[in-house]
This record gives sequence, C-alpha cells and structure tokens, in this order.
Amino acid sequence: MESVTEWCQKNKLRAIGGVWVTGMGVSMAYNMTQTHLAPMTKLVHSRVYAQALTLGCLAVSAGAEWWDAENNSRVEESYPYGYKAPVKAKGTH
Repeated sequence: MESVTEWCQKNKLRAIGGVWVTGMGVSMAYNMTQTHLAPMTKLVHSRVYAQALTLGCLAVSAGAEWWDAENNSRVEESYPYGYKAPVKAKGTH
C-alpha cells in the first residue's frame, strides 16, 4: 500500500487521469444496463459521473497536498523547479 501511495504522490496527473478513465468505463458499463436511455444520453451521463469522480479525486489530492505542507510530513531534498546555480567545470577559474 505504501508503494501505491508513493507512486500517486509522484504521478498525480496520471493517477487522476486513471481515475477518470476508470470512472468512464465503469459508468458506461452501468449505463449500458439502462435500456430506457438513448445512447447519447448514456454517454452524457457517463461523462458527468466520471467528471464528478474526478473532481472528488482532485479535492482529495489538494487536501493531501495541504496536509503534507502543514505537517511537513513529506520533505523533499531539493525542489525540482527551484533555482540551481550553475556548476563550474573543474580546472576553470
């Protein structure tokens, strides 16, 4: 379980995209059982369900980021987008 959590922390957009794709697939499968709906209505309902699931996932992700920032529970050695001074080559002045 810990490795899944670490992967999700490093690959947030992929995880959220995976939730959307899974949500679309599951909701499409569910909507196909609804015989009284037209095919376009089934597609629209599936998109709405998947979008709601994705928004929930984004809210949870934002909450987890806030929690980590408040509690300093995840300390990164270096911020990958921060400024790094250029390193001089050996033997130069």
